[in-house]
Amino acid sequence: MDQLKIIRAIQEVGNIKRFLRSEFGNDVERVKALPPFQKVCDDKKVIRRAIEQAGIPYSFISANSFGAYFVDYFVHPRRSPQPEEIVIYGDGLIKGILCKLSFK
Repeated sequence: MDQLKIIRAIQEVGNIKRFLRSEFGNDVERVKALPPFQKVCDDKKVIRRAIEQAGIPYSFISANSFGAYFVDYFVHPRRSPQPEEIVIYGDGLIKGILCKLSFK
């Protein structure tokens, strides 16, 4: 939400040719998020709407995300103390494929 300050600064200065907003994660306009992640997506949408309403030239760059980034969190949640119960969305039988890309 701190990016709202950047948007106001761009409006005040008035000489910025284009605001290239880069964000790590999925394109919030195209993703169907689960409740814990929905708040993050909603905040990103607020920022996008503010940019559009500000009338400044912009481009949104969505870098998407890598499954490997989240695997450690899901396998080893960093909550303390550990929750006594967990929430599994859907029926828990969805199959998924995780890919790890290596570039040299």
